[in-house]
Amino acid sequence: LEPGHARADPMRLPLQLRAVARLLPAIAKVAVIRTWSGCEGYVRDMLPVMGCSATTPGLFHAFGFCGHGFQLGPGVGDAMAELITTGRCETPLNDFRIDRFSRAA
Repeated sequence: LEPGHARADPMRLPLQLRAVARLLPAIAKVAVIRTWSGCEGYVRDMLPVMGCSATTPGLFHAFGFCGHGFQLGPGVGDAMAELITTGRCETPLNDFRIDRFSRAA
């Protein structure tokens, strides 16, 4: 992604709320007391990084879900818990290893 791609503009919130209210009219009655925004993390191949660190024993990775973290989170949590507690995982994680970025193509 291009540098500067991720930007949060709090001035857009009223526009976004009006757009949502067209689809869900009851939302127009909601009082917004605070907001939060963040940036999505993306990796080159658009696949998450999961598994053991290639360099640091005892460090495990689970990141780079490219906007799908909420959907994938429960399954990833289950797989990572199994890997961390037993040292193995029934779910194949090899394609998601961190060292895939340093392997020859």
